[in-house]
Amino acid sequence: MCMADFYAWPWVLRTLITFLLALCVLAQTLAVILSFYSRRRLKALPELCALAALLFCSLLYGQAVNSVETGLLAPVGFGALRLGVQGRGWLWGFLAAMLFLLARGVWLCLRRCREITTGISALSVKNAIDSLRSGVLFSKPDGYILLSNAQMQRLMTAIAGRVQHNSRDFYALLPSDVCRLPDGSSWQFTKTEIRIGKKTYVQLTAADITERWALTEQLRRQNGQLAQKSEELKCAIASLRTLSREREAQKVKMRAHDILGQRLSLLLRTVRDAREVDYNLLRGLSQGLLDALKEDTAPCAQDFLDRLRQEFDVIGVGIRLEGPLPGDRALGELFADIVREGATNAVRHGLATQVLIQLEHEKDVCHMRITNNGPPPPENIREGEGLGGIRKKVTARGGALRVVTRPRFALEIDIPGGGQDI
Repeated sequence: MCMADFYAWPWVLRTLITFLLALCVLAQTLAVILSFYSRRRLKALPELCALAALLFCSLLYGQAVNSVETGLLAPVGFGALRLGVQGRGWLWGFLAAMLFLLARGVWLCLRRCREITTGISALSVKNAIDSLRSGVLFSKPDGYILLSNAQMQRLMTAIAGRVQHNSRDFYALLPSDVCRLPDGSSWQFTKTEIRIGKKTYVQLTAADITERWALTEQLRRQNGQLAQKSEELKCAIASLRTLSREREAQKVKMRAHDILGQRLSLLLRTVRDAREVDYNLLRGLSQGLLDALKEDTAPCAQDFLDRLRQEFDVIGVGIRLEGPLPGDRALGELFADIVREGATNAVRHGLATQVLIQLEHEKDVCHMRITNNGPPPPENIREGEGLGGIRKKVTARGGALRVVTRPRFALEIDIPGGGQDI
């Protein structure tokens, strides 16, 4: 019995055999292709021979069944193909050989895929560089591209509008080493030469620096802000120095005004009231003037008031203090300056012989009231440097100064703070 006995088999079995032959040819064809892409291309030659044998067997089977519908090829032109082997055992051997070749083809495909994915080959190298996030391109010195990965091709399309075939032309299109793409990403291109033996190649790489570029831009903005703040700080320091000098000058000016005003008032009062001039008194007042101006530190408030009371007693002006001074040293010194200015004005302008200072403390507010027994001044008075300076000091402490002219002249001061009394 020859292969024509296949025609006596049921239609379903003949269809399965045809499908089996098709799978064998497909698996062997894929094995030939994968073997060609492996590192050793000579492995593709045995697979080509096996594929030719499968095609030969397919032609025999097509001739045996004598049908286009049940065979791979029409039997036309293949009538000279004859096989002298007879017997039903050969048919089963033919089927076993087809199954073996199918299994072998599938096994070869899996093995070649594993070799390609785990071994080094042209395809594995291409797949490896395609998986890189960075763009990689290798070319000859004249610009002929030997290898470029998918990322570099995407960058070419985004920058030039299409994939370039010459690396020199593409590099000339780059506006700079760092390019900003329309999607907001930033890429840095680096061009280097590589020597392999006696040949020279050009490597062009593109690294994604979007995050670093954003941080650089943020750092640049912060540096600009810091430079601006530095200039503002310099201006503030310069203004502070100017203000400090002005405050020191104002302090010296106020101190000179207070001391000179007090001593001159005492001298004028002495000269005006005394029938005979006491030259010893005048000499003492004038000699102590320079010493008072040269003092760097003022005495405490209580000592200052005691000295002030003694100086005014010499010319017959009594200063009476009702209530304790505040415990805060700075506030006590401020009250002492106010007392001196009030007493000096009372003697100079009001011709007073008695000055009364009343101090009261309510919670966190200190009250001071200064009056004298002199005639009241005009209703509208003009504040000079003395009262104006005192008002600035009181306002700086968050307090208030009120000038009362009727029925008697009085200065009323309210200042927050003070602490314990002294």
